[in-house]
Amino acid sequence: MMLKFNNVHIYRNHAKNLDFNVIVPEIQKYFPKISIEVRQPFLNNIDNVFAESLTSIRISDIKKPFNEQPGIKVQGKFDKNIVYEMNFPRQLIFSDINNNSSTTERQYKELILYDGFMMQRLLGTTINESESNTDHVHIVFEDRLICTFSEEDWRYHARTFVAGNPSIISTTGIVEAPAKPKEWYIKQMQLAIYDIDRDDDQIDGIFSSNVKKYIDYGDYRINFAAVGYAIQALFFFITEGDPFCNDINCRLYNAHWQEELLQSQIQNKGLCNKHDALLHQFNAV
Repeated sequence: MMLKFNNVHIYRNHAKNLDFNVIVPEIQKYFPKISIEVRQPFLNNIDNVFAESLTSIRISDIKKPFNEQPGIKVQGKFDKNIVYEMNFPRQLIFSDINNNSSTTERQYKELILYDGFMMQRLLGTTINESESNTDHVHIVFEDRLICTFSEEDWRYHARTFVAGNPSIISTTGIVEAPAKPKEWYIKQMQLAIYDIDRDDDQIDGIFSSNVKKYIDYGDYRINFAAVGYAIQALFFFITEGDPFCNDINCRLYNAHWQEELLQSQIQNKGLCNKHDALLHQFNAV
């Protein structure tokens, strides 16, 4: 059954690297009849208790499920973890992920990972009761890097977004979660072998095109990717919890590689016939 909603509340991210004057009108093109409101960051001015809750959902061992994660003990309101969460993203501390020989694990050595479903549950507890019904959809743009545990390979994977209410879209995840081109990793390994500092400009030099084949920090194209993930978050309700598409030329394509992300969200910017028909049906109600 298609769920009809009329109000969408979008929460800005703290880093302010998204242009909502671009994002909102693009979403409105797909959903012309719904009301879209942009609000301040969801986690503005959190207190010590909430900061401790955020600390408790961090993932320090990506090879263990959430219930087996080692607990982080905080020592009062001046604990470094509490201070970090209350001042995020103005501070950076290093995660405790074990830095072994795995290239995929080394990618996140300077990023703190948070369990995406536990964060969704935590944020959901703060939504006003009058807006917690099916008529209201909340989409939170968050700079923290979320992840989910997969029982297929028994490890956590960085994610771009977690669908539901609220839906969480990680701006850091847009950059870090979809894999970069293979040439990028080859260059990374070459630099590591010779113990050379990893300079982004040097890595980018391996591409013949002046346009990167992946979205990076400070990349304006992140706005168009943000639009696509917001549309996926809304289609979660339209499609009864199955918002993804197998067609790479559809904005609902679940990109696992940056090049797939660029094709589905920037080169194409459209929906396949099937999902376009579903959208038409939703808008016609």
